Amino acid sequence: MRMKSGWALALVILPLAALMSCSSSTNVNTTGYVWVATSGDQKLSVFAVSLGSGATSPVGSQVATGAQPSAMAITPDRTLLFVANATDNTVAIYTINSDQSLKPACASSQSCTTATVPSGQTPVALAVDPSGKFLFVANQGTFVDPTSGTISVFSISGTTLTEISGSPFPTEVLGDVTGSGPTGVIAAPVGNFLYVSNQFTNSVELFTYDASSGALTLPPTRYAAGTNPSGLAFSRCAGFTTATTACASADGNNLFVANSGSNNVSIFTACIQVSPACANANGSLIAGSGVGSGISPTSFIVNPVANFVYVVNSGANDISQYQYNSSTGALAPLSTPAVSTSASPGPGGMTSDGSILFVPDRGGSTMSVFTANSVVSASGTAPTGRLSPAATPSVSLSGQPSVLLVK
Repeated sequence: MRMKSGWALALVILPLAALMSCSSSTNVNTTGYVWVATSGDQKLSVFAVSLGSGATSPVGSQVATGAQPSAMAITPDRTLLFVANATDNTVAIYTINSDQSLKPACASSQSCTTATVPSGQTPVALAVDPSGKFLFVANQGTFVDPTSGTISVFSISGTTLTEISGSPFPTEVLGDVTGSGPTGVIAAPVGNFLYVSNQFTNSVELFTYDASSGALTLPPTRYAAGTNPSGLAFSRCAGFTTATTACASADGNNLFVANSGSNNVSIFTACIQVSPACANANGSLIAGSGVGSGISPTSFIVNPVANFVYVVNSGANDISQYQYNSSTGALAPLSTPAVSTSASPGPGGMTSDGSILFVPDRGGSTMSVFTANSVVSASGTAPTGRLSPAATPSVSLSGQPSVLLVK
């Protein structure tokens, strides 16, 4: 139920917009990497990925997670990885080695038990701000408790997370008689804006945060979304200027919201920069026309090198494919509207060159692998964005996968 980007969340997605690449599609690297959490055996695994074929090979040893790993996030410098453990109500901390394998951030010098910090009730989504100073955690809480839905904020220093003063911050507003149910969180790629999707109130909330302390400004501003919103993602080049290489065309700074209950995607213009649509960069959202999706859309994968957006439909066991209009924000289905996955796909991701896409199959012990037509061919043919099963279309895992990140 998380969002993702060039690094996937994931929840969500890294989510994650700040980590999308808007650089040239030429990639001198031939290897990508996938970090995948499996809830069946509470493990984190790492795989190297051939960017030519999508073939995978294990890297290093598995490391332990807590109970029900539900979301992953990574720092912009790619040195730390965080995992939200929904049943434990904790966030675990890992360091990333030079070979991209993981090492638990030790809780003490005497023992190397994975360092964790307590979060709020049922953490299900994570986001790191573009500066890498703060980790935001969406704690879903319960429907019956109006105070249980919160956002925890931690400062990041070395391999340590320290909860800031005032955290956790409420997502409920005056007049709420139930919990709000935050299920997604994303930090804007520019500006101190944080967006939270609330499943119980069918809304998206805007917070601003202090660049020095990370404190959230209350109360949040609430906007109507579809039914049971979850995953959040920014358009590919949101937050970048028109002078940025490979982002020459105007980008509407659009925010996409997956509504799992109404089977559609809401599209907002986010005023994170001054533009013809936004007189002020105040983070406000302007609702646009949405688009239908498959059954129970829960997360996004935004192509990092071309204007294509993929929506993971957990109830339909497929991925919807769209082309993104960078001027209007509209999503148009591709000529092949969807590709099938295995059972109950979850938050996935795409390699930074846009060539390989992965989703975890939460209904089994595999992850699905697709190749993507993302770049102009040698003959000058424009990319189609369409996904095709890779030569090895699935990878067996030791336990039921719940979420993954891709480099």
